[in-house]
Amino acid sequence: MNITRGAASLFGLAMLLWTASIAIAQSEPEVRRARPVDEPPVRRAVPADESIDRALRSLKDEVSEPSPRETEGADQRQLEYANGLFTRKLYDLAIPEYQKYLDDYPGRAGRANAYFSLGECYRNLHRDSNARINLQKVLTEYGDSEFAGPAAFALAEMAFTDKDYATALPLFHRSAAKSKEPAVTLSARYFEARCLEALGKKDEAADIYAQVAEVGNPNPYREDARVTAASIFAARGKKLDALKQYEALANEASKPALKAECAVRGGLIALELVQADKGKMDKTMIDRAAALFQKGRTLPDAGKFRPIAQVGFRRLQFQTGQYSQLLADYRKELDKLPEAAQAEVLLLAANSERQLGHPKEADTLYHQITAKYPDREEAKDAAYQQLINVYNSDPSALAGAVEQFLATNPTNERADQAKLLKAEALYKQQNYTDAASLYGELRASELSPRLRAEAAYKLGLCHVQTKNTPGVIEAFTYYLQTFPDTPQIPAALAQRALAYEQSKNYAAALTDLTIILAKYPKTHEREAALQLKALILGQQDNTKGMVDTFRQLLREFPKSSVAAQAQYYIGQTAFETKDYKTALTALNTARQLNKEQYYNLASVRIILCQFYLRDRPALTKEVNNFMAESPNATVPPEVLEWLGIEYYNEKNFQAAEKYLSALRKTDNAGKVKPDYLFYLGDAATKLKNLPEAEEAFAKYLQTAKDPAGKAKVLLTLGAVKISAHKPDEAQKIAEEIMTLQPEGRVNAEARLLAGEVQLERGHFDDAGKAFKGVALLYDDPAITPRALDKAAMAFRQAGNTEEADRLSHELRERYPNYVSG
Repeated sequence: MNITRGAASLFGLAMLLWTASIAIAQSEPEVRRARPVDEPPVRRAVPADESIDRALRSLKDEVSEPSPRETEGADQRQLEYANGLFTRKLYDLAIPEYQKYLDDYPGRAGRANAYFSLGECYRNLHRDSNARINLQKVLTEYGDSEFAGPAAFALAEMAFTDKDYATALPLFHRSAAKSKEPAVTLSARYFEARCLEALGKKDEAADIYAQVAEVGNPNPYREDARVTAASIFAARGKKLDALKQYEALANEASKPALKAECAVRGGLIALELVQADKGKMDKTMIDRAAALFQKGRTLPDAGKFRPIAQVGFRRLQFQTGQYSQLLADYRKELDKLPEAAQAEVLLLAANSERQLGHPKEADTLYHQITAKYPDREEAKDAAYQQLINVYNSDPSALAGAVEQFLATNPTNERADQAKLLKAEALYKQQNYTDAASLYGELRASELSPRLRAEAAYKLGLCHVQTKNTPGVIEAFTYYLQTFPDTPQIPAALAQRALAYEQSKNYAAALTDLTIILAKYPKTHEREAALQLKALILGQQDNTKGMVDTFRQLLREFPKSSVAAQAQYYIGQTAFETKDYKTALTALNTARQLNKEQYYNLASVRIILCQFYLRDRPALTKEVNNFMAESPNATVPPEVLEWLGIEYYNEKNFQAAEKYLSALRKTDNAGKVKPDYLFYLGDAATKLKNLPEAEEAFAKYLQTAKDPAGKAKVLLTLGAVKISAHKPDEAQKIAEEIMTLQPEGRVNAEARLLAGEVQLERGHFDDAGKAFKGVALLYDDPAITPRALDKAAMAFRQAGNTEEADRLSHELRERYPNYVSG
């Protein structure tokens, strides 16, 4: 900083002793100013003359008009005599008189005055040791008197002159606290800050300087206090505090050169703060920076700070995205700038062209910089920025451009930056293998910690893309160990956890996920971490932990993209524990949220829940919807069997046939007893759905093992065959039944079936004989009348009315109550 900071001389406050005890009118004493002996006469800061004079007059007025009773005392006369000698600067003569007063008049009110005056006499005679003893006496024995503040200041001044800042510091502090005159307090506070600064306690010093600067006029210390406070705040990283001081100086400094300097320094700090909060632009800070730079550019006597202000303004334009405005303005003043400033402004212009998507214009400016300023840092930066230009405009050409750049022997850091850029281009082109190789090399690079961290993270992502699970684990382990404070830590933990899960190292995966959930409650990866944790707990058969974690996910992320999955597994777990009502709610929500993935899976379990709850209306509706929505899906066979037989027993043969027919067509029908086929066949028969009936009965017969049961089904199937006009097949069935049951009622039914076969063939006479034979062989009220009736009908159709009438007569005689069916 181009601001002179010579040590200022201190005002001597010895004269204040006069104002406390002068009893006779005398002229105002000379105000003495003292400064450290080895400091130059150019003062850094001094108290204001008028302020000290006012302090002197104030204290004199308080004690210079003693009452008549006071003037009558010998002690008072002695003190006044000593004061008179002091006033005439006869210090060597005043000393014994003050001492006499102290010796002869113990306990008098003027002792503080005497000790202070005695100390000042010795100080003026350069007998500092005696001076300190007497001044310290004032502080020790009369600390509450009006002389304590001046005594503390005098002792502080002596210590400051000797550069004993540690001793001077508390004394200046005490003087500021005890002094009643604002000018004295201000001086003490200022020099207290000076002592703190000299002792290396710069933070405390800066705070006091800032307080001194805010004191109103007259304040001769304000400018120096602000400059010093701003400098310390800036060095300590307290940028907002520094900016406040520089802004004030830019408005109130007495010299235009200092105004310009402070405006520029403040502008540069404001420029740093423009994007200080998480990358967001601070509009107010932008305006403050612009105003300061504008002032620095236009103030007279700005000197070397004018071009700095001009460059700073261009930086502000670039940093705030005003690329077009920068390009429109920069040429107007370019030739007036020093060479160094020209190079930087050209670089900002080139980068602006690149940001606006003008690669050719940017390339032209980069070449201009490297050609015109080959030895400057801006030229080296321009060469690197050209690589970024190629990366944005033609990534395929970047590899060659990087090799050319490396051939220019750049610094190690720039070379590593170029390699990183090449790796980024390869990653962008999805060449993850080659990109991983470069990212791996950059572990030992001289990149900044931020760029090294980015390269290490990208290495892990390359392994993710190539499905190199061990590589993923190694890369992110390195990243986590080497860069533990970066924002991507939660993402790295999540990627490693996923890799651990894929390698079935569930314990390690859960450890990483637990860290994410415990330490990073607001991270973007939290939702995925909860999901993966729940799935891993499910893999470990920890269903309670899985459900609890999925419920936590739904509480924290009610609109989660994996809410359907969470609801499904919650429902599935409830189903397995037979909590069917809970299962129904969760499973239904799952399929509503993601029909494509969970409709079939959830619907099957919903159907089973309603089946186990025996809620037939809800089950019927659910099964019907499921069969309509997913015709290729399979309803659990036990459900179809139960529904079919329930409706069969209610004689709702249409519903019975629907569910039992669906059961017959499933691959899992073998899981239920084949008896359902009989119900299906019978229902189909009653609905005249003969093909369905035939197939059902035929399939039943393939599995039936009980001869009686099989024969019974065969009879029904035979009737179906007759109805289907398939007499030959019916004939075989009849013969099979007679083989299975050579006697008894079933045998009789088979013979009747054989007669029906002859009727179907049109062989009425043979049919009549078959029926008549049954009537002769069996005397069974359930068989015989039917056989007689059928025989009479057959003979009548054959034209043998005599035999038909005889059989009809026999039927009436033997079974008068028989009604033909």
